[in-house]
This record gives sequence, structure tokens and C-alpha cells, in this order.
Amino acid sequence: MDEQLQKTIVDILGKRMNRQLLYYLDTCTRCSLCKDACHQYVMTRDVTYLPAYRAELLRRVYRKHFTRTGRFLSVLGGAGDIDDRWLDELYKVTYSCTGCRRCMYYCPFSIDTSWVLAIAKAILVAAGRVPPIMNEISNASIFKGENIAALKDDMIEVLKNDEKELQKKTGDPGAAIPVDVKGAEILYVSLPGKYSILPAASIFHRAGASWTLSLYEPANFGYFMGDNEKAVATARRVIDEARRLQVKEVVISECGHGFRVMKWLYESWSREKHPFRVRCILDVMATFVKEGRIGLDRGQIREALTYHDPCQMARNGDIYEEPRYLLRQIAADFRELRPNREKNWCCGGGGGIQAEPELEEFRLRTGQKKVEQIRNSGARIVVAPCDNCRLQLDDLNRKHSLDIKVCSVMELVADAMIRPGSSARRTN
Repeated sequence: MDEQLQKTIVDILGKRMNRQLLYYLDTCTRCSLCKDACHQYVMTRDVTYLPAYRAELLRRVYRKHFTRTGRFLSVLGGAGDIDDRWLDELYKVTYSCTGCRRCMYYCPFSIDTSWVLAIAKAILVAAGRVPPIMNEISNASIFKGENIAALKDDMIEVLKNDEKELQKKTGDPGAAIPVDVKGAEILYVSLPGKYSILPAASIFHRAGASWTLSLYEPANFGYFMGDNEKAVATARRVIDEARRLQVKEVVISECGHGFRVMKWLYESWSREKHPFRVRCILDVMATFVKEGRIGLDRGQIREALTYHDPCQMARNGDIYEEPRYLLRQIAADFRELRPNREKNWCCGGGGGIQAEPELEEFRLRTGQKKVEQIRNSGARIVVAPCDNCRLQLDDLNRKHSLDIKVCSVMELVADAMIRPGSSARRTN
């Protein structure tokens, strides 16, 4: 490794050296409580996947370059050199982490390994060591934002076919998927594809909501890579669109990290305050039911149903009760996974690793804690409001012959809505 890159790495760590990082680097006692909290270590017993070990790679550099002991007595101080081997290992342990932060919940000192790894990612970005597919997807998102005028007409043309399906589903020939409507109350940011658009459009229509569909999507691979510049550029597309249309709130689809980025992280990165409210679609749907704007057919689903708490939506986004409120209305046999909520096991597919083909075998192997949970629940339907989680659960379903149906909260709510004049039992 050349000296300039070594200097760059030390400079990045030095610039990020605040009280929070110092606390995380100095406090770890190697108590190993995190080992039983990490699904990857539990399933592999590979020490390199220990949360404490992941952070230890940065601690070594910190000790050597930022402590007196490390500078003069590297070996005795537990310090380490910055070389190609160190960089390779940092890449391996950093981009395999799903960022679920379950280890932080169980750590007696609340050390946030995911936060430490955000600095590791900044180092890897500077070294040009990022997952190629993540980088390509991130660049494509930014390209879309810069060339939306050339793409807009084709996107609207595709939506016209979706509108016909919406009209058939709602029984209203006037049902529409509005785009670029200035002054709408809600800007709905969906994932690409009608599976994310049509259920929400049907729900908004039934609730009589004032809304417009975003030309962009919430997925942010700049965030997964740890490239703050690309992460901000990707999120800013939606911010600028919301400002231009003067909406009152931005509603994010069932996308765990997309919601977290928009709700919690963007303002910290950009140091800009949102001029609008940010909510996820789960919160909005629960509000519609509570306000009587939509009614649901109570107990419509008879099969045993369970709910998976996506790490980014729940533990990292504080969304726990809204989906449970909705599912308990429409499921006659709702069962909790054990453990659940903030203690829930990661499915193994987060952090962008769903997009990394070389991690497929590792991803499925480390998802077996979720397989155990599902089998123990006896559920036939598993609901997860996150695209990466659903993709992972589908893969686990095929690999382990779970014989389950994986679906979103939105699609179940849309299917359970009571049409005016129906004799079905309402939940409100």
C-alpha cells in the first residue's frame, strides 16, 4: 500500500475522531456479549464476524496513530499497521455487516458497531474499495435524478397501464395515479414497480387522500456503501421534488433503510431541516383506519400469520406498533415471532448485501436464525414491510422449504379494505 493512501486513511479517522467515536474505541472490554446477539457470528462461529472484532480493526489504527502507547510501543499497545491485508479484511467484515444494530442493543455500553463501520466505509470509499454492483446502482440513481426530464414521459406512459388496473381494483373508472401535482398534501415515494404503487394508490383513493407519486424511489445505495456524498445526492432528489411541489408530507413506501435515511439521517448529513413531515406508509395506513377513512374486513385472513420486524424499520426506525395494529385487524390468527420488536433477529438480507452475488451463500447461511423463528411460530404467512427482507425471506423459503407466503403489509391492507355498501365487519 502506498504511503499517500495510508496517510489518507489516518486523516479520515482523525477527522471523524469525536467524543462518540473515542467512547466506542476506548470502552469495549471484550466481554463478548455481542457474539450471541449477532446472527452472522452465531451461524458461522467465525471470529471475524464478531461485532467487537469488526470495530477492532479500526481500534488498531487508532492505537497506533492516536495514542502515545501505540506510537512508541506498537506491539505492546495492541496497535496495527495499515497495509493491503488490513484493507482486505476491513472490506470483508464491513460490507458483510447488515447494519442491524442488534449487537448495540445487547452491549452493556451501547457501543454502536454500525456507526463505527460507517467510518470504515468512508475509508474504503477513499481507497476505491466498494462493492461494484452497489456503486453501479448508486450511480444509476444519481443519473436518473440528473436526467429526469428525459425519462419522465416514459415513466408516465407506464403508469397509464397501472391506472387501468387500479380502476378495475377500486371499481372506479376515475381512479388515478397522480404525478407531479403541485400542492398535493402527500408525496408518496414508492419502490420501482406496481407492487409498491398499486396497493398504496388503492388505499389513498379509498381514503380520499390528496397525493402525488414521486418520480424517484427511496432506495439509497450510497447509504449502504457509506458514501455520504452519493447518499445525500440520492436523497436530495426527493427533497427537491417535495419542495418544488410544496407538499405537506413525504410518505415513504415499505423500504426500511429508505425511511430511515429520509426520516433520521438526511438532516444530520446535510445539516438541512425538512420543510415537510416524513412518515412511512405503515403510519399513514394506521392513521387512516383509526380516523375511519378506510375500513378493514375484520379477521379476513384465517391462516396463521406472523410479522417480521425489519431492522431498519423497527430497531433503527422506531416503527413497531403500527403494522401490528393493522395486521391484528385483518388476521384471525396473528402470532409473534420470538423474540420480536427491538430484540428481533435480522433476516440476514440487509445492508445492501442482497445486491452482492458473492455473498449469496453467506447471506442464506446466516439467515437461519430467521428460519428457526418462522418454523417455531407455525405461521403460513410472513409479513415484512421491507423489500430486502422480503427478497431474503423468499430465498430462505425456497432453500429451506418453509412453505410460507411472504407479503407486504400494504398488499394485505389493500385487499382487506371494505368497499362502500359491503356487509363485511369493519375494524373501526
